[in-house]
Amino acid sequence: MPVEDQRHPHANARRRIVIAIALTAAAFAAPALPLSSASAATTGSSCSWGAKSDPDTVNAAYPDTSASYWSYQYHAVPGTELVVNGTYPKARYFSLHAYQPNAVPIDSIYDAHIRPDAGSGNPFSGPVGRTQPQRYTVIVQFTPKPAQPAANTIYAGQTQIDGAPNPGGTLMLRVYVPLNPKSPQGGVPLPTVTWQTTGGTVLSAGAACSNDLPSTNGVIAEELNSLSFPLQVPATGAPAAITWKRAGSSPYAGAFGNQQNAYITATISRAYGNLVVIHAKAPTFPNTSAGQSAWKPAQLRYWSVCENSVDTRVISCVPDYQAGVRNGFYTYVISDPSDRPSNAVASAGVAWLPWGSTDLEAVVILRNMIPASTFGQAAQNVDPSSASAQQVMGAYYPSAVYCSTATFQQGGWQACMAQPA
Repeated sequence: MPVEDQRHPHANARRRIVIAIALTAAAFAAPALPLSSASAATTGSSCSWGAKSDPDTVNAAYPDTSASYWSYQYHAVPGTELVVNGTYPKARYFSLHAYQPNAVPIDSIYDAHIRPDAGSGNPFSGPVGRTQPQRYTVIVQFTPKPAQPAANTIYAGQTQIDGAPNPGGTLMLRVYVPLNPKSPQGGVPLPTVTWQTTGGTVLSAGAACSNDLPSTNGVIAEELNSLSFPLQVPATGAPAAITWKRAGSSPYAGAFGNQQNAYITATISRAYGNLVVIHAKAPTFPNTSAGQSAWKPAQLRYWSVCENSVDTRVISCVPDYQAGVRNGFYTYVISDPSDRPSNAVASAGVAWLPWGSTDLEAVVILRNMIPASTFGQAAQNVDPSSASAQQVMGAYYPSAVYCSTATFQQGGWQACMAQPA
């Protein structure tokens, strides 16, 4: 292994990012390979899932750091289907999504909408007995979605891409906020995926595991987050207004979008300042990490604020249950470690996010997941084609301003928001 140039840590960091992006493309965007009779003969000998997300390797398409993602490449062969057998994870949320080869979502199903197997219970839809099994089965059919879809079924076929039928795509498993952070799949085995004919003849079957790439357990990401940008970028004129808009022209915003999430985003630049303050009313959520049930009524199932590189890497996120909500409001500070105010800490009710030591600009994302029908201020209700986010979200709209470390240390978010525009 070559010795890294200690004089240029950011050059080394950038090289790591290039490698990470290349590995990401290989893991999640590689075309599916045809399943041969030889592969069918090895039924049960391979893992169901091709790769798992990782902050150092599989890190693209703006992932959330409180979630883990596993991928399965498939061919949409007429007359066949996928059968997913699993146990409901001990987590805030999980889902299965089918994506076209261009990473646009086709269909999905999530936890509370997945009926349990006979004799089992679903912990996402209500109380379950302590000893009751919690198993489920989901079918992925390669046919158009009918007017009355069958229960526990994803329809992933016959979608037109460039005028031709959909040849295949990616099935993705998501798990958010597992109760045990050391078990990203939620304390249960990963589901198995069986490829079979619609008549039930098994063509190939995978084990409950993932063919993960070698992982450094986030060491590179942590190193990047501990560094500051190597140059002090002077502000050019008056700070620009930081405005948020609904992400993407489609409801699910970009590659590998989640159909249960809506996102509003803002772009920040060091040209206008090296510290950003965000403040807004916090939606209620079921705090599963504190023992609440995922089905507990709340305004949102989950929300988070994430700092991201413009190349779609996630730098860091702070989710709802770590946001340090005070009197129903949250405050986030984004800066380099060298610019972090001494009072930008959890004990002061402030969540801090690193800007990203290799980034001149960055993208900040606010996620809203599964809003209650009564929560009209959710990001899902913002029109992507207009600048209506603040009008729709009201007090839940994240006010954001550039500020100085000294001003925040003196008066907190109030002093920063009181600055002249």
